[in-house]
Amino acid sequence: MSTQRETTREEFRKVKRFAVQLPCKFLNKEDAVDGTVLNLSAQGCAITAERLPSASTYVSLHIHLLDGDTPITIELAGVRWASEQLCGIEFIRISSEMLLRLQAFALLLEKTP
Repeated sequence: MSTQRETTREEFRKVKRFAVQLPCKFLNKEDAVDGTVLNLSAQGCAITAERLPSASTYVSLHIHLLDGDTPITIELAGVRWASEQLCGIEFIRISSEMLLRLQAFALLLEKTP
């Protein structure tokens, strides 16, 4: 049995992520792919899809918050890691209006038991 403590991605995060299942669409130079956001914060998310972008690439991302409003648009997002079924996205460029909506949604998630 190892005495060394294993480090997880959660320990490195500066902002708490919330478990969700939100429809999304990410776009790269080639095409647009539908997916699902599985966790979300104001700074990033993890997504799953049939075809995931590769690590170290850039995409734009549209996330549907299921409130009937227009999707949140992340103008530029970096793919920081990718596996066969998931990838981790860091939000790089987002308008102030979209960021406010995203932060309000995250606050709502934080207050939900």
